[in-house]
Amino acid sequence: MQPNLKHLFLLDPNIHYMNHGSFGACPRPVFEDFQNWQLELEKNPIDYFTRQVRGLFTRDTGGPLEEAREALARFVNADSEGLIFSPNVTVALNAIAFATQLEPGDEVLTTNHEYGTIQATWERKCKSSGALLRVVPLALPVTTQADLVELFWEQVNPRTKVILLSHITSATALILPVEDICHRARQAGIITIIDGAHGVGQLNLDIEALQADFYTSNCHKWLLTPKGTAFLHVHPSQRESFEPMVVSWAEINQPSFSLRHEMWGTRDMAAFLSIPKALAFREQYNWPARNAEARSLVIESRIKFADILGSELLCDESWLPQMASVLLPEKTNPLELWNHLWDDYSIEAMITRWQDKPIIRLGFNAYNTPDEMDLLLEATSRYLQQNALI
Repeated sequence: MQPNLKHLFLLDPNIHYMNHGSFGACPRPVFEDFQNWQLELEKNPIDYFTRQVRGLFTRDTGGPLEEAREALARFVNADSEGLIFSPNVTVALNAIAFATQLEPGDEVLTTNHEYGTIQATWERKCKSSGALLRVVPLALPVTTQADLVELFWEQVNPRTKVILLSHITSATALILPVEDICHRARQAGIITIIDGAHGVGQLNLDIEALQADFYTSNCHKWLLTPKGTAFLHVHPSQRESFEPMVVSWAEINQPSFSLRHEMWGTRDMAAFLSIPKALAFREQYNWPARNAEARSLVIESRIKFADILGSELLCDESWLPQMASVLLPEKTNPLELWNHLWDDYSIEAMITRWQDKPIIRLGFNAYNTPDEMDLLLEATSRYLQQNALI
């Protein structure tokens, strides 16, 4: 196993940070680059916004913001013109909902594994437009990805206007076969929206191959950027009709497609400008190999958890990124267990519910050690034993 890198992160050395998937963690060199960009802004805001970060108030393009956009576009194999910087996936998905035209009788098709706030966003969108949000139940354990594609596609009908799916589900940590579904949907003229919150930095993301109409992902999770760094990629077929959620000077200046959606008045762009530094950090420390090591440990650990908890595995390992979820005993109180782990062991862990079932999501990164995963297992087991749940 490669050397542990916790010393390169800003994490408190006295805690066991086992929940990278919620908010991520930023390495010190990347965070310093982020702060340097903030200092540049304060030295001369006019110079920063009009000369350095060009295009915000003029038609002049180039400069570090476009360099950051192009670097990220290369990393995810997307055309940079369609790549919009966003503070997070939630904002991006709200922007898509705002711009999508639905009529009474239209249907938005999704699954029961989607992130709660995203489902709530589209419930409100459908209610206001007279459309219907239809949730396809995907039972656990899942079988094969081909089976899931067929099961999901059986629910498509002539009223299906939009398909909304996670690339990696939040609570259940499954990689969904979105590429096959996006390709079928494009042939059928159905709009595809992919919530890739956990995708970039954890998967070998290829936007061009996916052919989704809209794909959004959080860089501040697995790509190691500062908080508030995400992107939305819009397929060329959707750009003409995709209207900005925030009207700004871009409506007058008419800069590039991306800038028209990014201009929100005065806005600190430092987090986005630090993306090239994050990509360089990952390359310097061979992050693909570290991701592979982390995934192997997660796959091994979920079997230990399932054995001790008497829980059935949710999937085979082909479904898994470097996270995996295990169902807890039905009477487990997620909040109590979460507090127990923090108060007694200084462990930050993801304990939540899926379909009213308590669940623990395991995650591992280059600042973690195998001993920490063993400690999480020991602490979880002790709580469940003390409460006569196993």
